[in-house]
Amino acid sequence: MTSLEDPKFNLVDEPWIPVLLDTGESTELSLHDFYGRLYDIRKIQTDSPLTDTAILGMVLVIFARAVFWGSSIQEFDDLALWVRQMKKRNDENIQGILEYLDTLNSHNRFWLVGGERPFMQVHDLHTAKGDTKPVSRLILDSESEYFSQRAEATLKSLSFAEAARYLVTLQAYDYSGIKPGAVGDPRVKGGKGYPLGVGWYGATGKIIVHGANMMETLLYCLDYEQLTSESFEHDLPVWERLEPDTAAPRAYTGGPAAAYKDEPGPASGMCEILTWQSRRIRLHHDGERVTSVLVSNGDKWLDRNTYTDPLTGYRYSKNQSSITRPVWMPQPHSSERTLWRGADALLTRHTPDSEKQNKLAPVIRQLGLGRYFDTDSVAEVQLVGVEYGTQNSFVENIISDSVQLDLSLLTESGNDAAQMVCENIKATMDIAVALGQFAGNLLKAAGKEYEFQADVTESLLHRMEDAFRQWVVLQRSSEDIDFQKKEWQDKVRRFVEEEADFLTVNAGPKAMMGTVKKDSSKNEVLYSAAHARRQFEGHLRKHLPLAYKASVVHSHKEETNE
Repeated sequence: MTSLEDPKFNLVDEPWIPVLLDTGESTELSLHDFYGRLYDIRKIQTDSPLTDTAILGMVLVIFARAVFWGSSIQEFDDLALWVRQMKKRNDENIQGILEYLDTLNSHNRFWLVGGERPFMQVHDLHTAKGDTKPVSRLILDSESEYFSQRAEATLKSLSFAEAARYLVTLQAYDYSGIKPGAVGDPRVKGGKGYPLGVGWYGATGKIIVHGANMMETLLYCLDYEQLTSESFEHDLPVWERLEPDTAAPRAYTGGPAAAYKDEPGPASGMCEILTWQSRRIRLHHDGERVTSVLVSNGDKWLDRNTYTDPLTGYRYSKNQSSITRPVWMPQPHSSERTLWRGADALLTRHTPDSEKQNKLAPVIRQLGLGRYFDTDSVAEVQLVGVEYGTQNSFVENIISDSVQLDLSLLTESGNDAAQMVCENIKATMDIAVALGQFAGNLLKAAGKEYEFQADVTESLLHRMEDAFRQWVVLQRSSEDIDFQKKEWQDKVRRFVEEEADFLTVNAGPKAMMGTVKKDSSKNEVLYSAAHARRQFEGHLRKHLPLAYKASVVHSHKEETNE
């Protein structure tokens, strides 16, 4: 066994979490100072949404365990009263959290390097050949050609604070692929650890509700059903477990390696899944900075019918389900139209009579119940996810988008308004597709082959995002729904008609004159810009009926006055 080093860099005492304060100042805080200033912190703010989210998951678990461990939440019969009490700026509200940290810290659970159980690592992790990797392996996009060249030239080491942030992020979002085989892992073959998949966070689409300060954010993101259940006592994060991790997966209890069954069990709850150790890691240092790292396979998570993560929704999987056993899996986000599809998913109602529908993220579901929070307020809802490349072997795209919503839209009283917003989202995406078809028809009018112009569709949706954000934040359960619906459709109509005019002008004289082609019945038809525009007007009537009807009436009045 490797001899133990003196522990270095304590996460409770040393600053490592970058935050934005309500004063607009950016700073780095230790865990102790982070919880001491929960009412002053606006948000966690690193240079990566993935790191922000990974750290949020960790501090959320500390918060959950601390309020449960200290029994503060159990002193209230009414959870809503407890939430209101915690939202008030009061030193007593954070005292229990600091006591929790101090108790665990006295048991050496938050040292970054050295000691018997360095944080989220295995102290004696090693390969048969003693291999390590450069510190760039800690950074998710280090596999890209550009980054690798830059890292080789300049990134020789990391500060302990940087390494702590990357460590938490890697456990959450690491890509899949062959890892160095660690001595003591029965799954290793030929010195290699074969792929187990991405980190848990990477398989999910995180939904985060941001409050006015970090205390409110943590309160929004708790799953209160789990927090008040008897099983929560046994839902332990990695730093509370009695036995430290080894190179072997936790499910492995001994015996010959050939007897090992790679069958993960479900996480016991939100604390375990949000701190799931998908990798075994060991940081190497020179006493001042982290200089190299070993990253091997860790614990494989169970991806179906778990529902323990409060920050993700779950989708019904027809392919994985059987007649007797329906299956729901974590719902990832897509980079394609993230805002539009994400907002639609947040507001779409789930009826109890449908067994095969998707399941809302607990953080959204409990807002809809209206039990714990004042829903007559506005909060920022952020969608965070990642798309991986071939065989999930590298990070291809980071997804982060947000929208401010009046929380009444998530409640039963806001059902009609929420449905109206969803209808307008669908109409917007439909008319954007119709605009892409219109651009394709202009090609046809100019004598070319028809081809749907996806870039026209996506460009329109992208240009309308800010207008949508400004409109949707004003929607409330008590508003005039018909008026608000028409107001948005009017905005969309102006956008798309301006874009259609621009496309027509740029189609050229050939498209104006038109091209004779045979239709599906072999009849000769003149396809022109005017013909394409008439077809597009039909889509306007179909998808934006309120705006189109109003524009026709307005045009008729103008003609009458003339």
